[in-house]
Amino acid sequence: MTRTQAFVNMGRWIADCPRQHCTNAEKLNLGQTTLRCSNCLQVATVEWPKDVVEITAVLERRPVPQTRNWAPAGHWQAVATQFPDGQTARDLADENRQFGVE
Repeated sequence: MTRTQAFVNMGRWIADCPRQHCTNAEKLNLGQTTLRCSNCLQVATVEWPKDVVEITAVLERRPVPQTRNWAPAGHWQAVATQFPDGQTARDLADENRQFGVE
C-alpha cells in the first residue's frame, strides 16, 4: 500500500495525498492509520512520528495557531520553504522557551 507522512500545519495533523499530481491534503485524527484522499480517492497508510503525543502537547502550548507546525525530516514542503524539519519534541520545547512560551 502507498504511504504518506503525518505532519502538523497550524495545529492540525494532516497528510498529503501521495498520488503524483494530486495536490490535496487531508486532516487526520490523532493515530489514524489510513488516509483516503477526498479528491482522487487514493488510499495510503499514514506514518506517524514516534513521539506524536509529545509533539502535539508541546505545540498546543503555543498561543498562536499559525506557529503550531511540525514536519518530518525531509518533508518536501519544509525543504522547499527552508522550514525546520525532523525536530524532536525536545527541540520544539526548546523553541517554545526561546520565544517565551512555557
